[in-house]
Amino acid sequence: MDKLTLKPGDVFASHSTAFKGKAIRLVERIKSRDNEASHNHTGIIISETGVSIEALYTICVTNIADYSGQKVLIARWKDMTEGGFYQGYDAVAKHVGAWYPWPRLPLHLFGLAKFIHWKTPVCSELTAKFLNAAGDRRNYWGINPDDLVDEWRISKHYDIIYEGVL
Repeated sequence: MDKLTLKPGDVFASHSTAFKGKAIRLVERIKSRDNEASHNHTGIIISETGVSIEALYTICVTNIADYSGQKVLIARWKDMTEGGFYQGYDAVAKHVGAWYPWPRLPLHLFGLAKFIHWKTPVCSELTAKFLNAAGDRRNYWGINPDDLVDEWRISKHYDIIYEGVL
């Protein structure tokens, strides 16, 4: 990561080998169109030094460097502007400190998360909400990490700036 140049507005996905990560990927794989799910978590990079916003046990400010030794994908929306970044940041920063919405996870399993939701998004919905407010997406409820990673990989509007073990 020494030579990696991060920008505010970059987004990332990670792959955890813990039980929760494996369970999330299993549900994603069941629902996936390509029968694959390589990542189980996403977040938003808000500074060149890797400071990030993500939904863990709470929605919190962390650093991408915390994923050292894990499989990570970092993507960059080609049309991100400074104004778009701040609009996205404003949309998600208000969630910092909120508890993770654990009851939403079964809704994702049954395909109901896009219809039934509360104020607090899960990690991938938080990332998609950021991109929505920045100008890239139309929706964010019900989005899972695999949905985002698949979009980032195939879209001509995204560059994958890093993929591998951090």
